[in-house]
Amino acid sequence: MSDVVTPPTSEPPAKGSRRLKYALIASLALNLLIIGAVAGTMYGFKKHPPRFGHGAREDFGLYGLTHKLPDDRRKELRKQLRQDRVTFRPLIDEIGAARRDAADKLAADPFDKAALEAAIANVADKERALRQAAVGVFVGHAEKLTAEERRTLSEWWRKRSEHFHQRRKAKEEKKDADGKPE
Repeated sequence: MSDVVTPPTSEPPAKGSRRLKYALIASLALNLLIIGAVAGTMYGFKKHPPRFGHGAREDFGLYGLTHKLPDDRRKELRKQLRQDRVTFRPLIDEIGAARRDAADKLAADPFDKAALEAAIANVADKERALRQAAVGVFVGHAEKLTAEERRTLSEWWRKRSEHFHQRRKAKEEKKDADGKPE
C-alpha cells in the first residue's frame, strides 16, 4: 500500500464562529460603555455635589473654607461638620418622607387639592426647620472662627454670589438673543 498524503483543506470558518466573534466584540463594547459610565458618574460625584436635595449645603461654605486652613484646624472643623451632618440626617429624612407623601397626594385619584396643598406646606415646614437648624449651627461655628477665617469665608460668599449673578445674567441675555422664553 502506498501512503497517500492528503493535502490539508482550507475550509472557510463555520458561520457559528463568525457570529460568536461579533457577539464577543459587541459584549466587550457594551462592558466598556458600562464601566465608562460608572467611572464617569463616580468622578462627577466627587467633583460636583448633588444639585438638588439637602446634605451638602447646610454648612454655608464652611467645608470649602477648610481647604484654606492649617492641617490641625482643618481636621477639627471637618470633624465638627461631619457630626453636624449626622445631626441633620433625621431632618433630611423627614423632608424626603414629606416629599414622597406630597407626590402620593399629587398622584391620588380622585385628586384632592386641599390634601396636596397641605402636603406641600408640610414639605416647606420641614425644609424651613432644616434651614433654621443649619443657620443655628453655622452661627455657632462662625463664632469660633478667627477674624481672618471669617474674612476668607465672606470673600468666598461674595465671589460665589457674583458668579451666580453673572451666570444668571448671561442666561437671560442668551434667552433674549434667542427670543425664546424658557
